Amino acid sequence: MSLKTNRCLPFLFAVLSLSVLTYSNQPESSPGEIMAQMAELGKELATPDENHLFLTQLAGEWTTSSTMMGMEPTSGSASYEMILGGRFLDGTHEGVVMGIPFQGRLTFGYDTYKHKFVASFIDDLGTSLRYAEGTLDKSGAVLSLWGQMDEWMTDEHDKMVLYRIQIQSPTSFTFEIHDLALGDESKVIEVQYIKRAPSEEGALGEQS
Repeated sequence: MSLKTNRCLPFLFAVLSLSVLTYSNQPESSPGEIMAQMAELGKELATPDENHLFLTQLAGEWTTSSTMMGMEPTSGSASYEMILGGRFLDGTHEGVVMGIPFQGRLTFGYDTYKHKFVASFIDDLGTSLRYAEGTLDKSGAVLSLWGQMDEWMTDEHDKMVLYRIQIQSPTSFTFEIHDLALGDESKVIEVQYIKRAPSEEGALGEQS
């Protein structure tokens, strides 16, 4: 052991002793107090905050126009609502991809513990569940989420994907999917959402 190490040992022992003494002098909490602290923290983390207000902008009945890899746009529809006390946005959408009709469901939330937006996507075009996490930009209008997906057509697993939502107005927003492996030309799907007027929603309800 070097002379330098020997000189450091007394200092290290002093720091460790002080840490132990400080910890031992902390007042012990009773089981009831611990449970109360846990309940208070749980209540705080379970309460929706200002980030959930972003998700409320996506609630409603929508008509959609989807473009994939520069092909002709196809029409569809979507219906989203806030659920579980305003904690999550959940809903369904339907449209056509490469001539194939499909239905899907998405769920968005904001995890107050992670301090991140979270999302899951499923549809009847496959059996996978896609998950993503992300953040809102400083403008409060652009939500970007990153996740992984498998590309069975090219036999690629865990490809990095960017999902981006941009609020354009109270009645319109876009949803983009980017294949990050493609570099600068990464956008593969863009969906334009236009909110239906109340009269349109009523007419659709009568038809069904």
